[in-house]
This record gives sequence, C-alpha cells and structure tokens, in this order.
Amino acid sequence: MSITRPATCVLSLLAAALLAGCNKPPAPPAAAAPPAAVEVAVSRAETVPVVDEFVGRVAAYRSVEVRARVEGILERRHFVEGSEVRRGDLLYTIDATPFQIALADAQADLARAQANLASARSREARLAPLVKENAISQQDYDDALTAVKQTEALLAVSSANVDRARTNLGYTRVLATESGKIGATLVPEGRLVGKGEATHLTTIDRLDKVYVNFTMADRDALVLQRELQRGTVKTGAGTSVARIFLPDGSEFERTGQLDFTDSRVNPGTGTLTLRAVMPNPRQQLLPGMVVRVLYTLASRPDTVLIPQAAVVKTPTGHIAWVVDAEHRVQRRDLVVGAWHGSDWIIDRGLGAGETVVVQGLQRLRQGAVVAPSPWPAPAAPAAAAAASR
Repeated sequence: MSITRPATCVLSLLAAALLAGCNKPPAPPAAAAPPAAVEVAVSRAETVPVVDEFVGRVAAYRSVEVRARVEGILERRHFVEGSEVRRGDLLYTIDATPFQIALADAQADLARAQANLASARSREARLAPLVKENAISQQDYDDALTAVKQTEALLAVSSANVDRARTNLGYTRVLATESGKIGATLVPEGRLVGKGEATHLTTIDRLDKVYVNFTMADRDALVLQRELQRGTVKTGAGTSVARIFLPDGSEFERTGQLDFTDSRVNPGTGTLTLRAVMPNPRQQLLPGMVVRVLYTLASRPDTVLIPQAAVVKTPTGHIAWVVDAEHRVQRRDLVVGAWHGSDWIIDRGLGAGETVVVQGLQRLRQGAVVAPSPWPAPAAPAAAAAASR
C-alpha cells in the first residue's frame, strides 16, 4: 500500500505532539488545608453542691386554735380580724355572771369547812389528855380524831372547788396563747359557746418564720443515702439549705434550713416528706402558698466540669472532642450528670486538666489537627450581679 505525501506529514505532526506531551513536567500537588481554628477550655475539678428541685407548700410555724373553754354567751370580741396580736392579749369575753356565783358558793363552802375543821381540832385537843387519864373511853377519842381527818378532807375538796370556780371564771376572758396574725372570728357575739365542746373561735398563725413542706421520691432518697455511705457525696457546711422561688418566679430574700425528715414513706405516693424552716420577717410567705424549692442535699467533691457548649448530644449519648499535646482531636464518649450553672457535670469519660473543644465543633473529624485558642468564658451571673452593685 502506498501512502501519499500529505498523509505522511500529518502522521509526523501527531508523533511530534505525543512526544512533547510525554516530556511535559508533572503538575505541583494541591496545597494542604490549614488546621481548623477552634476555641478550647480546660476541664476542672471542683466541689459542687448536689441540688434538686421540688414543689413545696408553706405552712405556719405555729398555728393555734383559740377555743372557748367554758360554756356561756359570747359577749364581746376585742381584736381586729387579720391584725397582729401578742401572747396574753384579751381576745373575747364570755358572760361571767354564772361563774362569779359559782365562785362565791365555793368560797362559802370553803369557809364552812374551815370552821368545822377548827371545831373538830378543838374537840380532839380537849379529849387527848382525858384519854390518857382514862377519863373517857378510847372510842370517844378515836371518834374525835376521825372527825378531824374527815373535816380536813372536806376542806381539801372545798379548796379544790374554789380553785376550779376561779379557773372557770378566768376562762371567761379568752386570751391569746401565741403571738402572731389572728384570723377571722368564727362565732359572732351573742352566741352560746362551749356547750358540749370547746368551741373554735378563731386561729392565730405565727408567721415571723414558716415551714415549707416538700416531698422526695423514695428512690432518690435511697440513691442519696448510698452515695453518702460510699463517700461520693458529703454533708457539712453549706448543705441542707433551701432556696425558695415565689409564685411570680422571683427568688425569696432568705434561705432556710432543713429541720425535719419523715421516718416513713407515704405508701400512697412513694415519697418521703421533708420540711425546711424559713425566716419570714416581712411575711411574704403565707400559709398554703405553693413555691418552688431548690434544696442543697449534699456536696460532691472532685467533680469534673466542662462548659455546656463542649458537650455534643448524639443518638447514642454524649461526646466531647479532646485536644492532645500535638493539637490533634480525639472523640471521647461521656457519662454526664446534671448542669451546674453554665457547665456540665461529667461522671465518666473525662478527667480534670484535659483540653476540650468548645467552639468550632462542626469542622472536626477524628485525628484532625486544629489550631486552638482559649475560649472566653462568659461572666458568671453572680459575679456580674456583684459587679453591678
């Protein structure tokens, strides 16, 4: 086969182009991506309070029912309903006429018994020397001595009757047995009271301090008891403190102390009743009010804390990204506890002094090199409030 000259020229050009392409130098490699910039914080170990939240109900520190202790017509009320009264203040008067008469009768009986006793003793004194001389029979003297003892007994009865009548007369003046705020009167003037029972007239509530009652689940109480036994949590200064939040959401100005824990679990609710005593100088806390209770049960020493933003929630749990000495990140699985302020409490998976990523978590992958910088922690609310004062 013969090849024409033009075709020969085309083949030569193609061969030259192929030789030129084979001799072309390779392209330089693509530049490596710079390390991801992240903000980091160092985990720390602190003693933190163990705080739980409950719903509580306020009760008066002491609630005293004022009752009529004798039967009679209620003559007058001597107080303003809803006002403050002091112990010993006169609250009511009951018609005293029948009791004054009863006292006069008892005093007359007492005087009669005293006269009879004097006569009996005089007769016994006259017969005493005669019986020694056998001038009278022993029986006569024994009768005189028995008369003295019987009259002494009658005198004691009469004296007791006088005391009873005087006491009943005193009960016609109904006095306050406690200082505090008095409620509405339950019985109007002119009504018969005390017939068959001590009629409830009103109630006095002591409110300068109050009780706040709340309940804890028996399971939570058992867990706390076991942790106390193991020493993972401890009681001491700063524990057993209750903070109160009012129905409008504001925090009450004072804190209280736990003063009672029931020894029995309520079988109907499976809860244990606790009670805190709260100072209430301005009487903001009123009986029956429902409040929110933040109660410090104990303190947990050597607790590992990291910022909340450093913890990532995954379908299988919680993780954090830890930066090592070579600025490489490693994924760490965590077991977290509750929040403490703006931090997470870490139960397992992280120790104190480790560096965790707080900002820039979206660009991380296992083993990647990062460029860390300190995370600017926000100011604590308490510190900011103190600084503003």
